[in-house]
Amino acid sequence: MPILTAQNLMKSHGASVLLEGAELHLARGEKVGLVGRNGTGKSTLLKILAGLEDADSGQVVRRREAHVAYLAQDPPMSTTETLMDIALAGVKLCREHLDPHEAELRAEQALKGLGIENPHQKVSEASGGTRRRAALAAALLQQPDLLLLDEPTNHLDPGTSDWLQAELRALPGALVLVTHDRYFLNQVVDRIVELRHRKLKSYEGSFQDYLQARLDEDGQAERVEGNRRQRLRAELAWLGTSPAARSCKPKARMERARAAVNEVVDVEKPLQLPMFQLERMGKVLVDAKDLRVGWPDKTVIQHLTLLVTRGERIGIVGPNGAGKTTLLRTLLGEIPPLAGTVTRGATTQVMQIDQQRSGLEQTWTVREAGSPAGTEWVTTPTGKMHIAGYLEQFLFKFDDLRQPVATLSGGQRFRLLLARKLQEPMNLLVLDEPTNDLDFETLELLEETLLAWPGTSLIVSHDRAFLDRVCTAIIDVPGDGTATLHAGGWSDLQARKNQKVTSAPVAAAVRQVAKTDAPPKLTFAEEKRLTGMEAEIEAAEDRVVAAEARLADGDITADYAKLQAAIAAQTAAAQARDDLWTEWQRLEEKQRVWLAWKNGG
Repeated sequence: MPILTAQNLMKSHGASVLLEGAELHLARGEKVGLVGRNGTGKSTLLKILAGLEDADSGQVVRRREAHVAYLAQDPPMSTTETLMDIALAGVKLCREHLDPHEAELRAEQALKGLGIENPHQKVSEASGGTRRRAALAAALLQQPDLLLLDEPTNHLDPGTSDWLQAELRALPGALVLVTHDRYFLNQVVDRIVELRHRKLKSYEGSFQDYLQARLDEDGQAERVEGNRRQRLRAELAWLGTSPAARSCKPKARMERARAAVNEVVDVEKPLQLPMFQLERMGKVLVDAKDLRVGWPDKTVIQHLTLLVTRGERIGIVGPNGAGKTTLLRTLLGEIPPLAGTVTRGATTQVMQIDQQRSGLEQTWTVREAGSPAGTEWVTTPTGKMHIAGYLEQFLFKFDDLRQPVATLSGGQRFRLLLARKLQEPMNLLVLDEPTNDLDFETLELLEETLLAWPGTSLIVSHDRAFLDRVCTAIIDVPGDGTATLHAGGWSDLQARKNQKVTSAPVAAAVRQVAKTDAPPKLTFAEEKRLTGMEAEIEAAEDRVVAAEARLADGDITADYAKLQAAIAAQTAAAQARDDLWTEWQRLEEKQRVWLAWKNGG
């Protein structure tokens, strides 16, 4: 007998139908990944399978005496308890009888495996991510026959994620898992179940196998739709002939024509992200020198010198608690540095989405949240759009516009917040754990949009696939007080670590000069020159913009002599700007090497 059988499940939320005739069978030991678009009902289905929510109709049959454990996205817990209390509650639900010492030892090991170093911390003092990890430990410690996990990889760093992968693969019971982490999913599951068009469809194999199967299906669907459209055109042409000609045709032909015209094809509307607006920017967006990051009673990062320039996409990685978000907030000026300086470019405009998805009021409707000005029309890079049409690009239907923000899924909130914030011009995009709760389509489209956007991005993420696809560089924050910049994505960073190759050019330069004499310090004249160069570069950028604008002037382009002069002026302005930039880089590099040597590398 299977662990669980769900038959003909029907479920609606208001006017939205989530499940219609959905069926699922789970055998002992199966590891199933549940995928589907945000808002289609994955979390609702998990609650139905866990017995925490009823379907409108249909039935869920669990094997007699089967124990089911469930982890919600936001698990409830008493704030008066400790993290150890949460974990021990899971041990008590395990059928295996353990003495108090063994129970506490297992709970402590599970908490440590999930990155919790202080098991006796009170829930009231713990972050939301730490609470979730304690609840995840409790679910694992139950050793259930069926484990249901809703986004368990949120707030997990790569080391903790690897530990969880091993635990889930060794789990003797069945597993149903909802996660945005493609790498994690591919390592753990042996079957994918997709929730699409309100039904469940099963695909045997890994996540990679599922992607190939879906690709083959999509190709077949395109061929079928192409044939249908061709048949439709032929039948419409025939119906457009004279009545006399039609009357000579057989009745079956008439019925086929009507069926072709009336046929409704259930095709999901693709998600579309408008191109991010781009505010004019200089070469340098953030310049940090000899930075010490943290709080008055604790330093998390020190001796960091970092230059964030135009077009870079920099990921920030490291274990939980290493200081990634603190570093990000310091670079943005939200937290003052303990030492050193952070200078932002004169034209730097920041758009930020934090882990909490701040900026959306729970009582707002989707329409109210989507229009910051409260108007029916919003401004986009391509012009004005009606709010309904604009939000449709983010997969919000007209009927969704009156839906309260409080009822949205995590992925829907991200899409709505993105729709709201993308109406603001910016050139520095800051994302803290952007992939949490996103479906794969939204993830892929966000990746493609970031790759096409000419602005600069700072991204804190644990999503290895996302970091590999998007980032041009990685800041590694291992938790020992250091922070090192590496070129490339996540895999490049791991390769360098495995080969014990240091990729920080400044550190390499410091070690080289340490073998001989101290590196040269900037002269007084060079220091003075460097101090005023950013303003010079900004002015040079303005001159280039003005020269390029003259090349678009119709009066100038119509006069050959004026056009040649304008081209020469633009070329000279661009060369002067580039020369300034080259000089600035030389002086800045000299300054960095000396500071790094002075501080011991």
